[in-house]
Amino acid sequence: MDDDRVERATSLLRELRARITAEPPLPFDEWELALYAYDEALVTAADIFDIEVSATARDAMGPDDRADLEQALADAGIDLHPEA
Repeated sequence: MDDDRVERATSLLRELRARITAEPPLPFDEWELALYAYDEALVTAADIFDIEVSATARDAMGPDDRADLEQALADAGIDLHPEA
């Protein structure tokens, strides 16, 4: 996997993640759309990096599914938690 592709995926996912964890939080309808976009981006990134995604996560991702995908992507070189 080329480094530029990893950097682009990391940047996009971090941007989306920042929206759903923003303080103060987004209004609920904006947060819900941001969460959906983040979940879709997680699945797309997982597909690109050949990471298995369960059918359950593809249909209705829950917090545990999200955490599992974030960890799998981190293991593949996409750290979604920027260093402080």
